[in-house]
Amino acid sequence: MRLYSLVIAAAGAFLLSALVLMSGPASRSLAQEPTALSIDVIPTNNTATSAIKIDTCASARKGDVFEVDIVIDNVTDLLAWELYLSYDPKVLEVQDHDAAMFQDANPGSKVIDLSEDTPDDDGRYLIQSFDSADPASPDSGSGVLARLTLKAKGPGVSPLSIDKADVNTDGTPDQGPILRDVAGDIIGDNNGDALFDGPTKGAEIRVGELCADAAAKAAVQNSDTSSGVAASVVVGAVLGGLAAVALTLGLAIVIRRRRAAAL
Repeated sequence: MRLYSLVIAAAGAFLLSALVLMSGPASRSLAQEPTALSIDVIPTNNTATSAIKIDTCASARKGDVFEVDIVIDNVTDLLAWELYLSYDPKVLEVQDHDAAMFQDANPGSKVIDLSEDTPDDDGRYLIQSFDSADPASPDSGSGVLARLTLKAKGPGVSPLSIDKADVNTDGTPDQGPILRDVAGDIIGDNNGDALFDGPTKGAEIRVGELCADAAAKAAVQNSDTSSGVAASVVVGAVLGGLAAVALTLGLAIVIRRRRAAAL
């Protein structure tokens, strides 16, 4: 009987340990999922509180006007934030912005947008806002932190990035993304400089050419003329292929005729 009890106790202890190992780390990993920022250049299906797929490359034609989203993931109790979008001013221009999407989706929010004026064409655009609701109405989860309207100015490839800058040239970045929670604490700062150090994912806009990835041939969305780039390039490729086929067939016919004449 005593041996039986010891076996049952040992089995129970083993089961409890297994449950702890199974549930403990999983719950901790969820809690430790890092806050992340990314740029989605084809935001067709995005909402203030969701972004299913992040596209990092899109094509446009000169003169196209289109939107891109700054997406935030896994944030907790966000109250105020700022970040700088870096772009190539020879290729793109920032024409408009909406910095209240994710924060404004929370009932009771009162978002104040403090972003730079638009249009902006100096290659670095400041976006920032905070929720001034009283009582406080912080936001948690994932969604579209800001939506920017861009214009394609000229041909070329413009990277889009959420960057940091060393303004005082002391070798250490002192300007960049800052996320602050409802308690006033900095979110995602790992080295004490107050800047966000979590994962960030940039993107690019290709004006006058397609993206390198064949699966990313879609043109920028929300533009009256954007489909012309992808269509013209694809049609050109198809016509070029047909021309090559026609040339090959023509040469084959000529060769056959010459051989027949020789006989």
